[in-house]
Amino acid sequence: MPAEPMTCPKCGIQMNHHADKLDSTSTAALAEPDAVNLELGGILNEVHTCPSCKTIEIRRAT
Repeated sequence: MPAEPMTCPKCGIQMNHHADKLDSTSTAALAEPDAVNLELGGILNEVHTCPSCKTIEIRRAT
């Protein structure tokens, strides 16, 4: 399922969905226990990059 578009907070351009990363640290699980994907063993995050200013943003995958 494709990620919803994300707008760069610095320059307002639509960001590119660069990758999905698994955060399997216990700190992440303690901070957001409802977000833990039990099949993957952690929290899945989306990484987005701005093609203009190179800003990187991370958000929890849905």
